[in-house]
Amino acid sequence: MMRRTLLILITSLLAALSFLVPCSARAGQVLQAFEPGSLARIVDTQKGRPFILVVWSLDCVYCQASLKTIAREMRRRKGLRVVTVSTDAVDDPDAVALMQQRLGALGMTRHAWAFGVAPPEQLRYAIDPAWHGEKPRSYWFDGRGGKTAYSGVITAAMIERFAPR
Repeated sequence: MMRRTLLILITSLLAALSFLVPCSARAGQVLQAFEPGSLARIVDTQKGRPFILVVWSLDCVYCQASLKTIAREMRRRKGLRVVTVSTDAVDDPDAVALMQQRLGALGMTRHAWAFGVAPPEQLRYAIDPAWHGEKPRSYWFDGRGGKTAYSGVITAAMIERFAPR
């Protein structure tokens, strides 16, 4: 009897804990939660290599155009490093499913983030104190500590200008 009760307790506990794991993690494609200290982590993981940080959202039509252009250029330029940050909430299961679907269709799930639990204003400020939330927004990191901010649709010509060869 004690063994059965313990088994039921453990099973119930595991079931309850599964709801605490973001559905993105359960699906195999993890959208990491972008919090105030995340940008420093992102820069560190790039190890001094140039990369593009693209800020987007599900309801931004221009963001979708930018992401499509970047995906096309990533196929052309194998060394093009891209990190995406969605301003949609990582704790919204429906939004997570849509973000994964869109990024997955473009082959851009590797370095994918979405806004975490901190207030959106705080997260925007953590990315760039001068940024007021307009999208699409991108940051072109040169790998030597410098970055260029850009608001607007990303084109192949922009990638040619800013991205390393």
